[in-house]
Amino acid sequence: MSYKTLLVHAEAGDAADARLALAGGVARMFGARIVGLGAEGFFPLMTSGFAAADGMVIEAVRERIAADLPLAEQRFRRLTEGCAEGVDWLTGYDYPAVELVRHARGADLVVLSRPPRGAAAAFAAPVADVVLEAGTPVLLAGDTGAPLKAEKVLVAWKNTRESRRALADALPFLMRADKVTVLVVSGESEEVEQVGLHEVTARLARHGVDADTLVAPKGQGTAAEAIERTANRLQADLIVAGAYGRSRLQEWALGGVTEDLLAASPRCVLFSH
Repeated sequence: MSYKTLLVHAEAGDAADARLALAGGVARMFGARIVGLGAEGFFPLMTSGFAAADGMVIEAVRERIAADLPLAEQRFRRLTEGCAEGVDWLTGYDYPAVELVRHARGADLVVLSRPPRGAAAAFAAPVADVVLEAGTPVLLAGDTGAPLKAEKVLVAWKNTRESRRALADALPFLMRADKVTVLVVSGESEEVEQVGLHEVTARLARHGVDADTLVAPKGQGTAAEAIERTANRLQADLIVAGAYGRSRLQEWALGGVTEDLLAASPRCVLFSH
């Protein structure tokens, strides 16, 4: 099992540099091809009362998109130069998250990073939208920008469909890792099902993955904090997690762990929904 096609959104500026570097590293790991996507959409415009939108404003947006997308392609090709399996380029004229979800059909893995604070959805892809809609695993770049080695991987396990899907989607990373730990975060009154954990590790063993199991108390903090503490202690630079959430009135209602890991993590996180 392997990832052979990576999809990454590329902007004209340096906002995409961290995710492009991550995509390049993963491409080298697995001999994968990188598909770059340049996409920008029209943001909602105030109406004048006499027309649907101000023509001058629309034209200004069109000019920005026409200038940005060729620059994004140039930057993408420069930063991915030397990719052994080559690169492709796609152009979209809708919101980046919409275009990423659309083109995830042709990818094994989508590579994202957190948009700059205050970035408009017309030019940057909200991570939650892609994670919960793509149907393809999403690798989120860590905040430190450190290269991903994925030699030590922490799997945040809960016996749910999202975690089971994440385990399957992460197999290419797990099969090449030196150390894999399956972590259960437990509250005071919770009992950990050891039989279930044994089934998980037995499943991984049949793929050649020798995984350890670990139960960590949640304590006074959040489950995400317990996951991060354990990742720090184990020196894992990749967390694998199921993404929990649903669309509610076109706004994402996320599970607590998903929201916390999406908001900030110093290391890479592979999400699967």
